[in-house]
Amino acid sequence: MKNLNKILLIIALNLTFSFSVYSTPTNQFINSVSPPMNANSVVKSSNIVIIFEQTMNGSTMTDANVKVFGYQTGLMNLSLDFNSVANTLTINPVNEFKNGEKISVTLTSGIKTISNQSITPFVFLFRAKALGGTGSFNLSSEISNTVSGYIRSGDIDIDGDIDLVINNAVYINNGNALFNISQTLNQQGRPDIFDADNDNDLDIMISNIGTIYYYKNDGLGNFSFFSTFPGSVWAYGDLSGNGLMDITYFVNTSEVRTAFNFNGNFISNPVVTLFGQCVNNGDLYDNLLIDDYNNDGNMDIMAISGWINGSSITFYDICRNYNLLEKNGIGEFISQDAFYHFSERWSPIIFEAADSKSFDFNDDGLVDIESPILKLNNNSNGLFTETGGFVVFSSSLDFDFNGDGFIDLSANNSGSPLLCYLNDGSGDFSFYIGNNLQFASASASGDFDNDGDIDIAIKEYSNDKVAILLNGDSPLPVELSSFTSSVNSNSVKLNWSTSSEQYNSGFEIQRSIVRNETPDAWTKIGFTDGQGNSNTAASYTFEDKNLLSGKYKYRLKQIDFNGNFEIYDLSNEVVIGIPTSTELMQNYPNPFNPVTNISYRLSENGFVTLKVFDNSGREVKTLINEFKEAGYYTNEFNGSDLASGIYFYKLTAGDFVQTKKLSLVK
Repeated sequence: MKNLNKILLIIALNLTFSFSVYSTPTNQFINSVSPPMNANSVVKSSNIVIIFEQTMNGSTMTDANVKVFGYQTGLMNLSLDFNSVANTLTINPVNEFKNGEKISVTLTSGIKTISNQSITPFVFLFRAKALGGTGSFNLSSEISNTVSGYIRSGDIDIDGDIDLVINNAVYINNGNALFNISQTLNQQGRPDIFDADNDNDLDIMISNIGTIYYYKNDGLGNFSFFSTFPGSVWAYGDLSGNGLMDITYFVNTSEVRTAFNFNGNFISNPVVTLFGQCVNNGDLYDNLLIDDYNNDGNMDIMAISGWINGSSITFYDICRNYNLLEKNGIGEFISQDAFYHFSERWSPIIFEAADSKSFDFNDDGLVDIESPILKLNNNSNGLFTETGGFVVFSSSLDFDFNGDGFIDLSANNSGSPLLCYLNDGSGDFSFYIGNNLQFASASASGDFDNDGDIDIAIKEYSNDKVAILLNGDSPLPVELSSFTSSVNSNSVKLNWSTSSEQYNSGFEIQRSIVRNETPDAWTKIGFTDGQGNSNTAASYTFEDKNLLSGKYKYRLKQIDFNGNFEIYDLSNEVVIGIPTSTELMQNYPNPFNPVTNISYRLSENGFVTLKVFDNSGREVKTLINEFKEAGYYTNEFNGSDLASGIYFYKLTAGDFVQTKKLSLVK
């Protein structure tokens, strides 16, 4: 039975998420995870499900050992449910993910098997679904008097809206993509925002000339200086697998250092030497990326660095090494040269080449790399293959422009318009201009106006303004073409159809009992999944069974993926009348343990008894012994105090007597 439960759950997860076998974890303790590793389009209300390979100790499944981080929200509060039969942990975040948000899940070594063996720490990433958008980014508003530098986005004051940090200034979103400055920190530099102390809010780290200035959030978006320590934040993630966000940074083009987080204190590790002919005495710092490039449940580091040489006469050459830093089993990072790139005869624009990104661009479950000039496909063996390229860019953003489930890339360099690359899901990108204004090399993304799609905040060129570019919404709503009802005895069948649907999560079916001069009290009685996005007709059916005599109203609550909804009322009241004959129905379920339902119909008023007898004819329970009006009825029979066996139930109503058999199986 245990294996059957596991098989059924795995089938269900595969029906829910379509993903390549490459996204299956390679870990002796983990059988599978849902959402899949590196998934790019996860519904924001999704649970996280871990199926273990070995029999686990359920008492170790605690929030001390299970951590979920939102890159725009911080450490998330969780509800945990371990099913010892299916050997499955269900993680239910208390709050939904942000649209398009990157999510990190950590299972620490505090989780143990039934034999008290600690698991190897396991970390994986996925992204929440972006809802809609057209990929046309329109200027909505501007933030003036900003300092040149960097832009970061996240829910700083925990009010549900995505805020901004621009250099050392904090800007709070009013919920409609309008930003007001709330605080200016006393140290300028390059900001990064993440939950550094696991207190469920985003803190600020400002890097400036080899020193990190750490500002703590009080939970309301107010920051106070906490400490300084050596280094610089190039990237952050749970590198150690202890459920805390660590950092990594370049020492120089041939050396990288990590600093592990111990309860908010960052301890530096020895430098890791990079390899390749480009890294020594170089001057090109492209980026440091944290991702799991081999799906082993450990966060790796991709270090991209090198040199640019030449002159305006001979033009310029660029040389880059892509070093993959993987853990060696004892917590240390070992570097290997994953890709080498050399290109020659470039104009001075090549000096702007930087800010590579990593995401799965071809939907094979493996994390690929998107760089200035290059597009690199992950071969799953620690090496990468060039499969195309982009223009030179100095700043980039990776998110889903149009809600199709595939990650796209926006890019720009100093003075360029917004350069957009739309991914078709196979890794082929179509180029277009997303906005024709001129921009500088600083940007951030997020759902600033809370409409489900992802917007952009980007520094304007040659002035002190940051532009808020809102993603154009797709216009097609759900169009309901019909909504009807039919009655069969005491059941109601609802039928409705749509001519088109856009971002339709589904329909919640609601019912209200009609009572004279009493306001409608609506009750949810079911839910039917929608088509998502469709321009063709679709039909739906829902049956409401075993109703009592009376009048009813029905309505549909059509819900978008982003939580928006529309109400569609059934035009007529539904009447469940009086039965034409008296009848005793077969109980359901049958066999049962220990509760079953017994339904009956009365065609006229009268005194009614409903009794249960054992196999010897002895009365064991009286369920009904009273006057009843004509109508439909259902009574619950609880056999928890009876032994397993065959029993009989008898309905007496006037001259009507009928007996049926039921089976109690414990």
